[in-house]
Amino acid sequence: MAEESSQQQLKNKSVLISSVAVGHHTNGLTKAASSTVSSFASGKPGSSKKLVIKNFKDKPKLPENYTDETWQKLKEAVEAIQNSTSIKYNLEELYQAVENLCAYKISENLYKQLRQICEDHIKAQIHQLREYPF
Repeated sequence: MAEESSQQQLKNKSVLISSVAVGHHTNGLTKAASSTVSSFASGKPGSSKKLVIKNFKDKPKLPENYTDETWQKLKEAVEAIQNSTSIKYNLEELYQAVENLCAYKISENLYKQLRQICEDHIKAQIHQLREYPF
């Protein structure tokens, strides 16, 4: 009787191993039986490969005229906003341009140029308001 129950347990284990070996997944794919059994038998539930990500060797450089061209776009956009006209560039494109300039440590120069445009616009508005008769 004890021998029969031990044989029954052995059958149950082999059924368990064979069902794991087939490895049915919810996506309908099946694993090969040998790889599942070997990983099951070795005690490693799923050996995984390492993915190594290396940094860039050199920092990517901006194109030669990128700063000047980008500044011209930004200047046109700011002036269009100040004059209540439509902007011919996409706002996302302008945002990314500013982000790129800041990432390359050009933010201080960008700030000075933007400030100068705003000051010039305000001076022009003040001059117009002074000439306006009340």
